[in-house]
Amino acid sequence: DNKGVFNFEGGCYAKVIKLDKESEPDIYNAIRRDALLENVTVDAAGKIDFADKSVTENTRVSYPIYHIEKIVRPDSHGPAAKQVIFLSADAFGVLPPVSILTPEQTKYYFLSGFTAKLAGTERGITEPTPTFSACFGQAFLELHPTKYAEELVKKMKKSGAKAYLVNTGWNGTGKRISIRDTRGIIDAILNGSIDKAPTKKIPYFNFEVPTKLEGVDTGILDPRDTYADPAVWEEKAKDLAGRFIKNFHKYESNAAGKKLVKAGPQL
Repeated sequence: DNKGVFNFEGGCYAKVIKLDKESEPDIYNAIRRDALLENVTVDAAGKIDFADKSVTENTRVSYPIYHIEKIVRPDSHGPAAKQVIFLSADAFGVLPPVSILTPEQTKYYFLSGFTAKLAGTERGITEPTPTFSACFGQAFLELHPTKYAEELVKKMKKSGAKAYLVNTGWNGTGKRISIRDTRGIIDAILNGSIDKAPTKKIPYFNFEVPTKLEGVDTGILDPRDTYADPAVWEEKAKDLAGRFIKNFHKYESNAAGKKLVKAGPQL
């Protein structure tokens, strides 16, 4: 709102498949009295096997927000954001792990709401499936999506905030970007070092990406470098760019949406 940001959720609903105490300590330590586990298997001694997906890969835990150490008390609210982060899990292996967005790109990618449905999160989803959901929450929108995009950027300009697209999905190695690298990226965004880093442009999407960040594997910052043959990335990039363009056609009948076409991928 006009005063800042706030949270009205009372807890979290996290996936726990292959949960590891070292890589995700906050979630691991939140599993205690008052937490509710779903679809997990437990042995006779009461030990949880987080690697077991015999029931479903969609194993979960619901826990109250006070199970997390670093929360804002007594109420979850704060001043206007200085950084806005869009999270996307790209199953194509195309998007950089982090992109610095212009205001127009912020509107475009907020409207696109691109991510992937992960295996086990919905019935019939057995592998990552790309999906677009306006404003990352299309089912809950009352107004035309462009209205929310305009309001977001309006408030961002007022507070001097910048937007970043963070990809937690896959790259040319065939593996997901590590939690360690994603945390390094988030740290760089929050401490401002990403805005001082050297950058380069990524074709088709015209993303500005850093070429070096402390605590992040330099070899993943340009997704093309993760492929043995960069031509494979080119082919995948054209495919994904085409999907963005096709998805965005539904906004082009709206004057506000039509103005944003140039901020999106170009073929």
